[in-house]
This record gives sequence, structure tokens and C-alpha cells, in this order.
Amino acid sequence: MLKRKCNIKQERRCFMKSKQTRLYNITFIELMLISFATSLGYSMIATLISSYSVTIGASLTYAGIIAGVFSIAALTLRPFGGFFSDNFNKKYLLVITTVMLAACFLGYSVCHAVIPLILIRLLHGAAFGINTTVNLALAAEYIPDERMNEGFGVFGIGQVISQIIGPTIGLWIKDFFSYTTLFIICAILVFLSAMLALLGVQYDGCGKKKMNLDSKAGKGIHIDNFIARECILYALIGGIFSVGNGVTNNFLVLIGKERMITNISLFFVVNATLLFLLRLTIGKILDKVSILFIVNISLAVSGIAMLLIGYSYGLIPILVAAVLKACGNVGGQISLQTACVKKVDACRIGIATSTYYIGSDLGNGFGPILAGKIADVSDYKAMFLAMASVFMIGMIVFSAYIYGKKGKINEKMQN
Repeated sequence: MLKRKCNIKQERRCFMKSKQTRLYNITFIELMLISFATSLGYSMIATLISSYSVTIGASLTYAGIIAGVFSIAALTLRPFGGFFSDNFNKKYLLVITTVMLAACFLGYSVCHAVIPLILIRLLHGAAFGINTTVNLALAAEYIPDERMNEGFGVFGIGQVISQIIGPTIGLWIKDFFSYTTLFIICAILVFLSAMLALLGVQYDGCGKKKMNLDSKAGKGIHIDNFIARECILYALIGGIFSVGNGVTNNFLVLIGKERMITNISLFFVVNATLLFLLRLTIGKILDKVSILFIVNISLAVSGIAMLLIGYSYGLIPILVAAVLKACGNVGGQISLQTACVKKVDACRIGIATSTYYIGSDLGNGFGPILAGKIADVSDYKAMFLAMASVFMIGMIVFSAYIYGKKGKINEKMQN
């Protein structure tokens, strides 16, 4: 059985060999740029992949499948991303998976049939699942211990910026040129980031091979080497927010066309701009508020946003939904991800992070598939009403879990 030999002090000494005393050291900045480039490429096509699928002959159901299989593949490979990053050289893993991402964008540019497109989406999702996990794990080795929270927050800003500008840039390139041009530009961008990882990132391999074979423990691999079981509920609730993200990203453009809502891409600009601003300011507030309160409020406002999108025929309600959705995403996702990290010891933070990502992948993967089926048999109103119901169910489940946990603690104290 593979067992984690968790000597925290020894790990910290090893990590500090590769860390700098400054947060904005050159390697950390390079990793931020790589993360930004891969996220930008993803964001530029994420809102268009469903409409592109329709243009090559896919039904709405298949459009949802094509959009969703990406996250299913990422979900399948995500646990292995944490395992690989602990046992192999993170730099080389980052380079290989980034090159694979660039190859997938090139594949989109020459793909004009549904089945091959599904296969490319599967490969793209698998590479993305490992790439994002390895990149974050590698970045952690260059963040000073005393600035870890700040470092993770700053590292994620590139992803938020890509959400702000990516969909708009993608729509502009597609409208003025073509889908093929868009995919080729994404491939070039991501390939350049792979070259930056290969030639720029300096990494001595310190901190790898933390999981070793203990022959006395027997053969096989234990689930705890891949999944933080204590974080599963938090990951699933976090995945509900990803359901909303996946459905909105993949079907909002189609709704805009059907209802003739002009400038609907402003939704993504408003939503991502608020995500950026809130990430910079809300951290101190979240530290002072109970997780039950903030998560339930976040689920509630996100559910309202789903209803607004589903029943709106004008731009103003859509933009209000963008504001509510941003508030819900930031409050809920940051609180839940932080809770996952706090539930494990220092040597399992990577596994906790990948576990949380699994919830996101579930939401992004199955959300569009189920939503596309609902839209096929009914309409977009029913689809977003169903999504709002999922958020409400999440509130009930999470509240029951937290109150049940408190009850067990009180019972133990009385005994």
C-alpha cells in the first residue's frame, strides 16, 4: 500500500530550498503567466464550443455532451494529477500537459464532425485536469509560508482576468474571422506558455517523491492517496456553483440568439470583473463569518441568478444576474475551498485541492449534459429553473451536514 510519510518539518525544509522570501519571485510570476495563458485559451472557447458544435451538425443534446465531456475527463484524471505531482518532476509534467493542450486546440481547428470533436474534448479535459493541478502544486513551492493565503489568492487572479477578457476576445475573433482562426490563435498562445515552462521555470525537483512504497504495508494503492474523504461534501457543494457556471457558459450565447438579446457577452465582462474585485476585498470578511451563513447566502443568490437568466428577455436582468452570480461564486467557492484545506494536515493540501477540483469538474461536466437534455425536451426556462432548484437543494444538504456535525460535537462534549 502506498502510504504518505508525513514529516511536516522535513517537508517545509525541503520546500524552502525552492521558495523565495518574496512572493513575486520570477518563477512564481512565470507560473502565473502560464496559468493565465492556459486559462485564457480555455475561456476564449468555453462559451462558444456549444454553438460551434451546432454549426457542424450537433443537436442541443450533443452540444451539451461535447461541452460536458471536457470536465468529465478532467474529473477522471484530476486525482492522478496530485499523485503524479508528488512522484514525478512537476516542471516536466507541466510542460508535457501544456503541449497537449496546444495540440487539442489545433485539433479543434481541423475537426468538423461530432464524434472526433468529442474525442478531442476528452483529451483536452484530461490534459487540463492534470495541468491545473500540477501548476498549482508547483506554484505552492515558491510561495513563502507566511504569505500562503495571499499567494493562492494572487495566483488565481490570472484565471479571473481570463474570464473577463476571454469570452469577449473569443467572440470577437469568431465574428470577425472564423472558428478555425480562433482555435489556431489559442494553440499558439498555449504553446508559447509551454516554451516558457520549459525554458524559463527553474525547478530542482525538491519536494517530489513524497509518497513511497512501504513494502510492509502490503501492495496496492489506498484511496487516501488520491482523495481527501473529509472534503467530499464540501467539494460537492462547491460543484453546484460549477453547475451554474457550466450551464451559463455553454448556453447563454444560444439564449441570446434565440431571444435576440444584443451585447449578451457583457454578462461575462460584468461577472468576471466583479469576481476580480471581490477576490481582492472579501477575504477578510469571509474570515469573520460562519461558513454555514456565507455558503447558504451564496447558494441563494446564485439560484436567483439562474432564475433571472432563464426568464429574462432583455439585457438589464441578464446583467443583474451576472452581479448576483459573481457574489455567490466568490463567497461560496472561496469559503468551501479554504475549508477543504483546513480539514487536512500540511502534507495533504494538494490532495485536498484536487478533491475540491473534482467537485468543480462534476458540476462543469454533468451540468451542461443534463441541462442540454432538459432544453431539448422542454425549453431554456425549464432548464434554468432546474438549475435554481439544485442550488436550493444544496442549501438544505449543507445545512443538515453542518448542524449534524455540531450535534455530534456537542454530544461528545457532554459524554
